[in-house]
Amino acid sequence: MDFSGVDRALSSLSRRQPPLPAEVLDLSSRLLELLPSQELYENEEYAKGILRLMELGSTASVSKEEGEGGAAVAAGVVRWEPLAVGLRLVVDYLEKKTNALPKVVAIHGEEEEEDDDDDDEEDEGTGLGTGGGGVYAEGPRIPKIAGTAGAPTEDDLSKVLLATSPPSSNSPVFELMMALPIIIDTNVEHSEPRVRSLVAQTVGAYARYATSLLNWLGSSGNAETSDRGEELTKLEEAIQKVQVGRRSIHSAILISLKKHLEMKEPVRESNNQSKASDGALDDTTGWRALETNLHGLASYIDGCVGRGLLGGSYIAEEISLFQNPSQEEEEKEDVSWFLLGLQHCCVVHVNRHVRAASAAVLGVLVKSCMRCSRGDTTNQALLVDEDSPFRLVLKESLRATLADNWSQVRMAGSVLCRRLVGALIKIHARDAGDDGDDEDVTVFESAVGDLVPMLLPRMCLNRFYLA
Repeated sequence: MDFSGVDRALSSLSRRQPPLPAEVLDLSSRLLELLPSQELYENEEYAKGILRLMELGSTASVSKEEGEGGAAVAAGVVRWEPLAVGLRLVVDYLEKKTNALPKVVAIHGEEEEEDDDDDDEEDEGTGLGTGGGGVYAEGPRIPKIAGTAGAPTEDDLSKVLLATSPPSSNSPVFELMMALPIIIDTNVEHSEPRVRSLVAQTVGAYARYATSLLNWLGSSGNAETSDRGEELTKLEEAIQKVQVGRRSIHSAILISLKKHLEMKEPVRESNNQSKASDGALDDTTGWRALETNLHGLASYIDGCVGRGLLGGSYIAEEISLFQNPSQEEEEKEDVSWFLLGLQHCCVVHVNRHVRAASAAVLGVLVKSCMRCSRGDTTNQALLVDEDSPFRLVLKESLRATLADNWSQVRMAGSVLCRRLVGALIKIHARDAGDDGDDEDVTVFESAVGDLVPMLLPRMCLNRFYLA
């Protein structure tokens, strides 16, 4: 299967052996014919075709038929290929729709320009992005997430909108997004790893477009559209329904993640790792769906920033996961498993892919902490306060990943280290102002604080990792 482009993904269906059912091949040919259309992403036939393709990849053929070249197509067999290609088309669809949204690029105050610094380095080959690759990356098996748009080239940043094509309330994209939460929930633990990776990628594209719609709705540029009346009201309702879908996707990922963390797991020193647990849980499968769950969560967190001036923050939405619970919150639900689970995956989990993936999740959580307005320091306090549960998890995770036997994990730990140290230095510079530091204490020591004795030797030992 070739997922490097939507046209190649569709074309590869005709080359699969044994042949796919005739309906799948006919539908892929029709979708290929629609690709050159200028109004492709407003074409209802194209959106319905994607949904149908994913449906065909989720159900077994009911009768035996003859494929191309006279080869028999077995009945009662569910073929994952149409589902995978459908998910690849969804990612492309949502990315294009995200880029078509009006983006506010004017800087009405100084705070937004400075806060954007952390958003420019995401597709760098480690952490989350694939460094310009396709669906799969060489090295760590990390799905590509929806990329950020490039910086505007106009000299006059007072121009408010970069694009002027918001969706209408009856756009086919909303029908697609209404169906996706169920599809993602059903396939988040799919038996085919390639499908699970594409589900993780879809989660990121969905979260980014959903948050971008919310940002557009609340942006100052949207005030000019207030005369749309009934149409704007319908659009607001559609966008709110999309947010419900986004949150249900997040819940599905957390449920699956928690279930996998509760599985019986051998210790890393065990010589009988695969036999110690049920199913294929060896060092190459990513511990069932745990690795791709972590990638899906990381993609979701990174997508929650959206596109636009307002931005967003996963930490701000889910702050209860990162704070010491109050007595009332303890009575409702114990959420301590989340941070402890991420630490467990980084520090003691037997699977190297899981350890690297959990470090990537922590990395985007650090980035999410920095996505708050200048007046709101609650999120950043999670990084600065020495008693913060999140900072303690980061400390133990870095201690382990920067000394891991596998270079893949040490690279992921180095990226996490760079992101955390960069964030702490940025916060320190902002809070210190012009007061200056003690001449005998470096900026690094002042910003990183109690982490220096643990981090500095490991950073030196890992200095050849170009994180």
